[in-house]
Amino acid sequence: MKKSATKVMASLFCVVLLFSCLTFQVSAQTVRDVEYFDDGSYVVTELTVNTDNPFARTGESGSKTSTYYGSNNKAYFAVTLTGQFNYTYGSSAKATGASTSVTVYDSSASYVTKSATYSGATATGTGTVKVNATSRTLTVKITCDKYGNLS
Repeated sequence: MKKSATKVMASLFCVVLLFSCLTFQVSAQTVRDVEYFDDGSYVVTELTVNTDNPFARTGESGSKTSTYYGSNNKAYFAVTLTGQFNYTYGSSAKATGASTSVTVYDSSASYVTKSATYSGATATGTGTVKVNATSRTLTVKITCDKYGNLS
């Protein structure tokens, strides 16, 4: 009886050890870019790729946010695009969904409109905000390649 209990405990220990080796950390990867304009304003764009399952080889999702800053370094508004993609590893990719949100940070700015579309392997989001009586439009795009890489 003691030998079989020891075998069961040893087997359970091995199973637990095996599963602990197979676990992986859920995280996100962020890539940042800055575009400057002649009037001193600029846009900071950040792409965040969800890496929920690094072993998945068929689907990917991510979000990209562009934030508009005036020449005074004040953030006025941001446009966030979230895109979903399916791909066949090494063969093809296509966008399967897109949504856009607009966040207004300053009282001198007011929301005008937003839109989201997807076609082929690209999701596109557009947001327009009036800043000090001037309309500003930001367009955000996310593209998926045939290996599931978002850009």
